[in-house]
Amino acid sequence: MFQQLEAFVRETGKVTLTMKMAGDQMSVVVVPCGDSKEAVLRQPLVLTATPAELDEGFAQALQTFEGAHRSLAEQVSATTEILQAAEKSQAGKAQKALSKGAKPALPAPSGQTDDDADEADDAAGEETSSAANPADAGASPQAADDGKTDLFNLL
Repeated sequence: MFQQLEAFVRETGKVTLTMKMAGDQMSVVVVPCGDSKEAVLRQPLVLTATPAELDEGFAQALQTFEGAHRSLAEQVSATTEILQAAEKSQAGKAQKALSKGAKPALPAPSGQTDDDADEADDAAGEETSSAANPADAGASPQAADDGKTDLFNLL
């Protein structure tokens, strides 16, 4: 029996074996306690039978369980490798997208601060609005009756 357990113990690192009698039946629980974070790889094998039946079938049941366990471990390993490769690929694509989308900031005009530029914009705006319609400055309230709003009179 221990020769069959040896390969499984080597594969998983540690195996806990628990046996319990309930009447004429013996329950055997084989729990792999490896380093895997996957719960499916820590799933126990539970066998309940008479001791004579366990003598006959335990080794075969353990071999079947070990084969399924190995297959699951290989699948988890392959899936992990695929996910890690995809993560690296996506990180590379994101890095390229960020480097393509980044544009250098334009420098501020020399000799003029942001406050000076704002004041210049405000002054230019006032001159433009009063210079655009000099006739509106002296317009009477009756000029607003032509269907247009006279903004000057609102002030």
